[in-house]
Amino acid sequence: MANKADMNFMLAWLLRAKPTSRRGFTLVELLVAIVVGSLIVGTMLYLVVEMLRINRREEILTQTQQDMRRAIDYITRDAGEAVYIYSSPAAVLTQINGFPTGGEVPVLAFWRLDPLDPNNANVRTFFNSTCSSAFSGAKLNECNTLRLRQGYYTLVVYAQQQNTGSDIWGGKSRIVRYELPKYTATGLATLTITPGYAEPTGGTNTFANWTKGTGTTPRNLSVLTDFVDNNDTGQDTTGLCPAGYLQTPANANNFYACVLEDTTQVNPDDANLTVGSNQTLIVFLRGNTATENSALGAFSQAGRLPTLRSEVLIRGVLDKQPGL
Repeated sequence: MANKADMNFMLAWLLRAKPTSRRGFTLVELLVAIVVGSLIVGTMLYLVVEMLRINRREEILTQTQQDMRRAIDYITRDAGEAVYIYSSPAAVLTQINGFPTGGEVPVLAFWRLDPLDPNNANVRTFFNSTCSSAFSGAKLNECNTLRLRQGYYTLVVYAQQQNTGSDIWGGKSRIVRYELPKYTATGLATLTITPGYAEPTGGTNTFANWTKGTGTTPRNLSVLTDFVDNNDTGQDTTGLCPAGYLQTPANANNFYACVLEDTTQVNPDDANLTVGSNQTLIVFLRGNTATENSALGAFSQAGRLPTLRSEVLIRGVLDKQPGL
């Protein structure tokens, strides 16, 4: 009975307890908790957003670096097949009708010998027939020459073009490649020469003093990459090539080429060439990850890629003589 009495006493004491002992949070406490929670959540959200931006910038940096490497590899492979390189490509660019006009800077111009593609149906038809049965006159001579040479000359021009906010390109500038082949894939079967093309090995037209033919040259353009850096005004733009090389263009430090000048042999036993000796080419290229998307934030100086350098040994041997 004593235990029952004790329980009744405890129950009565709890019922008489003051309401203040069972009160909840005050308004001030709730406001403090909300402020502290907001600071924690806001900090975590900022860190997440910043991590996403950093990850995106790193993706752009990696992509730009890969694009620059692919671009310079393509240029060096392309120029490696050259038979003649111009030290002043601007003179050639003025004769091309299909090239865009709007601040393009010619960097590299050369002639290369493109082999006939045996997988092309027009080529197979062409070589399975006799030239005398399909052509006559000048085209007959051209057919026999083509069968003997197994290829034709193509003019290639590389230039740098500035990007603007109104186009689809995202970087500072882009590399544009122009090609003027003697024949198109469809014109080869009938030996129809591309409009504006002129043979650079004729009696009146040479590699060094080439003049376009009749007609309007086609707009045969392609873009290699659009994240090329602009000229850095804080760095030298001249004298960047080794001794004995010509820089083209002469006032660029972001995308330029060094063409070997004609040299005179000192040692008669050297295997170098003395006539038309621009058989070596050096290409420099610098990218930039900067884009028009301000949401990604500004890139640091580390975002500017280092200059890529590639030296090319030209395979063409036209107009080259060994030293005596």
